[in-house]
Amino acid sequence: MQKLKNTLTPQDRHFSAGELVFLALMVALNVVLGLFSIQIMPEIRISVVGFVPVALAGMVSGPVYGLLVGALGDIVNFLLINYKYGPLFPGYTLTAALSGLWYGLVLYKKEKVDWKIALLTVLPVVVLGEMVLNSVWTYILYSKSFWAKLPMRLLTNVIEIPLKVLLLMGITQIIERIPRRYLKL
Repeated sequence: MQKLKNTLTPQDRHFSAGELVFLALMVALNVVLGLFSIQIMPEIRISVVGFVPVALAGMVSGPVYGLLVGALGDIVNFLLINYKYGPLFPGYTLTAALSGLWYGLVLYKKEKVDWKIALLTVLPVVVLGEMVLNSVWTYILYSKSFWAKLPMRLLTNVIEIPLKVLLLMGITQIIERIPRRYLKL
């Protein structure tokens, strides 16, 4: 229990300059990579690379930083780009924050990430976050049936899951080559 508490709370109460710069870069990268998506419907889009900065923040700095990058990235993305698609809804921000938290919990301080760990990381985020929670948020916002949207979400996520697993494995292999002393913020 103490180990989990130490993982979830930053060691000190203040962010260092390096941590702030890293978080800002990850939020900016999240917004930019979020542009590389295919919009199928107003509520459904395929986005394969947008999760990378959130996962990277969780992997390098821990779950709290992954949570922050996910939430702040969602808010900044809405303010700069997605304001035309609908209102800022806290449910989507919660999903993005929980995704970052999960990436941090699973990937933080991992020496090696194989396909099993990558799948364990991506699958709950996609199934619980993107399919279930985002379908609930869409129902609340647009009063569109949860069950009517689920098949389309299922199709897009079946496409996304293997691509995200492969991309996560590739990113972690690159990060593994970087000496740990350079990853300390």
